[in-house]
Amino acid sequence: MKGLMKNNFYATLPSAKALAIIMVLTGAFITAVISQTLLISYIVLGIIGFAEIAVSIVKEEFSSKWGKYKLTLPVRRAQIIKSQFINQLIWMSVGTLFAITVTALSWLLHGCPYDSPFDIVTTFVLGISMSFFMGAVFFPLFYLNGEERGHVFISLSLVCAFIFCYTIVSLINYLIEPGFNNRLLGNVILLAASAMAYILSYPLTVRIFRRREY
Repeated sequence: MKGLMKNNFYATLPSAKALAIIMVLTGAFITAVISQTLLISYIVLGIIGFAEIAVSIVKEEFSSKWGKYKLTLPVRRAQIIKSQFINQLIWMSVGTLFAITVTALSWLLHGCPYDSPFDIVTTFVLGISMSFFMGAVFFPLFYLNGEERGHVFISLSLVCAFIFCYTIVSLINYLIEPGFNNRLLGNVILLAASAMAYILSYPLTVRIFRRREY
């Protein structure tokens, strides 16, 4: 399992380094200016960006035949899938750390850039939830339909993640009255729904992968 984790980490690292440079440069600019829109975009896209890079290496592995070679190693297919899910969580955490750092610096220099400090929590919840939904959709789709459509499935999973979050947020706003406690409840519901989808996606992906013949 350690070998799988190291392989996934180092496979993700080159693209993650490139994104990290972009995050540092854009983060410096966003910290220097006062823009609620830019900060919201930075948080959401930063978290999703690192998560997307992590899932994209699955496609690259099969394109380079390494994904099929791993099947000959003394590891179970469930371990291969688990390592990929954990790898996404690791890099999603890296994106979250970038977002927290830039948000904190912006707040220290200019004060709270939001109408309400609680809006910061909502922004982070949205980025994390979209990342969870993206992984939950991508992994089973990829192993069900084959690596040839990897790019399509990444795009489709992002679209699905947006639709899921938009639908849940719309329902929450429709069903729950405005107020701090209800807004907090709405964030909990969105985060719990996305996390549950991600958790349930793991055994589904394992089941699909075990039935695949290469």
